[in-house]
Parts: sequence; structure tokens; C-alpha cells
Amino acid sequence: MKEPDKRQLSDEKKEEIRLIIIGLFADSLYQDVGIRDICARAGVTPKTIYKHFGNKNALLISAISPDMKRLNLALAHAAHTATTLSDKLEAVSHAFFKFYFENIAVARIMFLNIPSAYLVSKPEFIQSAQLGVIKELITLGQKEDSVRQDIDAHDLTEALAALSMRSMFRYLTWAAPLPTPEAAAAKLSRLATPMLLAPAHGRA
Repeated sequence: MKEPDKRQLSDEKKEEIRLIIIGLFADSLYQDVGIRDICARAGVTPKTIYKHFGNKNALLISAISPDMKRLNLALAHAAHTATTLSDKLEAVSHAFFKFYFENIAVARIMFLNIPSAYLVSKPEFIQSAQLGVIKELITLGQKEDSVRQDIDAHDLTEALAALSMRSMFRYLTWAAPLPTPEAAAAKLSRLATPMLLAPAHGRA
């Protein structure tokens, strides 16, 4: 009779390990977390981790993937809950801050502990779906002539993403309590609007 594979995990155990991975990466720098640290906390072997989660890059992506899917859905929904372009962008910003303020461990991983170069160079860490929501709105604004057309939609999207990332970095590292998602979104809107406005709108 074939021996049962001891590396098989129940759904509950996989979720336990996922949360352990998130906790370790949230509390330490990316390079300081090792597979053996995860195994020690979870009570499993490295072979089990590799079987179910992959190498270090893959296991981190696997761990935060459910959270990123929830964020993607929240942003896509927010983009369709307002009428004007400016309201759509603010609704998306609100959803962005609300998600991360409610999931601080994931926020710490994304904005403090993953090397910045990974966020712009490694496909598995680039949040393509999230950026796609913003780019779609900016492209729509350019077609309607409400968003400037002298800068490519991709570059405007990257600039807005940079503002969002720096805002999150500041909120996660300053001593003051976190603002409300509404206040954070409103501040981002005030920063981004002059950058996005078409010249004619800027002179109005």
C-alpha cells in the first residue's frame, strides 16, 4: 500500500501558512526572511513549502495573491461607481487606501519590505491589474479631452502610481495615526489633479 504523502496540506493548514508568510514578511525586510523561518513557525519541512508555495519569490506572491485579487476587484468596482472622471479617480484612490489601511501587514510588505526595484521590474510583483484600472480612466479622460494629451497615458499612470506609493510609504512610517481613507484620497486628488488636467482645463 502506498504511503500517504506527508507533504499534503489541508486548506486550513495552507491558510495558516499563508498568514505566517505574510506576518514574517510584514515584520522583516524581504532579504531577512528565509524558508526555514517559515518552516519553524508553521511546523512543516522545506520540501512541503516548495511543493505548495514555490521558492521565495513565488511563495510571497502566492501568499498575498488572494489579497491582491480583492484589491483588484475593489478598484475595478470603484471605477464604475462614479460619473465624472475626477470622481472615478477619487473613488479608486479611496478604495486603494481603504484596502491597505485595513490590511496593514500586506501594506507593509508591498510598500516597505519588497525591494522597490521589484515593484517596477519583476512581472510577478508589478500590479498590472491595478495600474490597468488607472490607465483605462486616464485614457478615457484623454479621449474626452479632460486629461492632458501631451504626456502618454502610460507615463501619467506611472506618475500617479508613484504618488500613491510615496503616500503609502509616508503613512506607514510616520508617528501620527493613519488618516481616514476619505482624507487620504482627497489629498491625493489635490496633488494629482493639476498633473492630470488638460492645459485648457488648467487655465479655466
